[in-house]
Amino acid sequence: MNKTLIICDRVMYGALLGMIFVLPYSLALIEMCQVTMMLAWASKSFLLCKTPVHQAARTPSFNFSSGMGWSLIAIGLLIVLTVPFSHYPSVSIKKFFTRFVQQIFLMYLVIEIIRSRRRLYGVLAVLFLTFCFVIIDAMVQLGWGHNIIHHTPLSFGRVTGPMNHPNDMGTLLVTALPVVLVSIITSRTWIPFLLGSKSPCEKTSSIGTGIIFLLFLLMVIALGLTSSRGAWVAFAVSMVTLGVYLKSPKLTALIIVILAVFLWGFGVHCLSTRSDMYSVSLPQGSVIHPSFSNPFGLPGGYSALGLFMGPSGREFYWNTAIDVFKHYPWFGCGYSAYMQTLSDLHVGHVEYPHNSVLHIAAELGAVGLVLYGWFFTALFLQIKNVLRTVSHERDLFLLGCGLSSGILAWFIHGLMDTAWASLQLSVLWWLFIGILLSLGFISSNKGEKLCP
Repeated sequence: MNKTLIICDRVMYGALLGMIFVLPYSLALIEMCQVTMMLAWASKSFLLCKTPVHQAARTPSFNFSSGMGWSLIAIGLLIVLTVPFSHYPSVSIKKFFTRFVQQIFLMYLVIEIIRSRRRLYGVLAVLFLTFCFVIIDAMVQLGWGHNIIHHTPLSFGRVTGPMNHPNDMGTLLVTALPVVLVSIITSRTWIPFLLGSKSPCEKTSSIGTGIIFLLFLLMVIALGLTSSRGAWVAFAVSMVTLGVYLKSPKLTALIIVILAVFLWGFGVHCLSTRSDMYSVSLPQGSVIHPSFSNPFGLPGGYSALGLFMGPSGREFYWNTAIDVFKHYPWFGCGYSAYMQTLSDLHVGHVEYPHNSVLHIAAELGAVGLVLYGWFFTALFLQIKNVLRTVSHERDLFLLGCGLSSGILAWFIHGLMDTAWASLQLSVLWWLFIGILLSLGFISSNKGEKLCP
């Protein structure tokens, strides 16, 4: 019986690693890995009910009686109760199970699976490996004009990597970058631990640190090449927040300097390649020549700030979402029924709202907006509690700060783009929340010690 339990547990862990590896590439494989995890979990739970094991083995580290749990239950009830009033009930009930329930369950499973530092850093190692392939894909796309897997061409010089759109690529990168950065800081302790070394190996740690630093550098370059202004804003805010979290004035100052160089360098590139940003095209033959007095090199009459802060048509999407909200103010048009509702309303251009708050308001109305506000507040408090719990363990605290900053970056970019509607990006968000919440349990596992 115990052997079967171990097999189920390892299948869950293997499926989680597999899901992380295929996350940017295949929706079907993501679903397959999630189903495998759920089946293995169901088998393990059934066996646990029949086996007299210690109570700790039965109890998940996430308590659904917490404020965060109750808010998720309330949102789920709202979705179910409003299905009869949905613009497309069949779509709402299907997406309730295949998106909402499945992703909440993913968070729960991640907490159940990651019960040790070895598993935690194993997950991060696979995540970093995944991003190595993402960066290779983006660089091949930049050089050859299309990426490897999906053969997506460059558009206005913007890389997409394996994602459908440069903005999606931007969200993917800004969510992970803070985690990669803190992993560089703690690499001399967790890399030997992951490799099974009882004492630090200077050579192994140095090589590992160099590889992760190179990955971080290439991810920053790839982020710049997406020319995703919303992702850049999310990157800037999350990295400064990370510096403040760590209470390191030197690191914060360094981050600000790096951000200034990043925004200037890739800002010039963006203005040179993204002709879609200009409401009035540059005069034919114009070339951008940056100078000290004109850092972005724009001709007279053009404002760099105005171009960078321009909504690029988003005000149309936002106004459309507001119109839908006005049609269905209390309970919305129905969970995941937004696109179908737009088709019926004949708004002219069927597109997501490019704002997660407006997306929630349009689909679940004012009541849904209040409940999601409760959830986001409870999530913030839960993150704060986890960081307080692991504050005495440097590696877990730094990782918790990185994960928190990544979650924040995802949310910020979601206010300007369609991350809320993307299955891959939603899975990444709930994955990071699950990993973060698992840190509290790992901290209580006193049998594991990192190299000093």
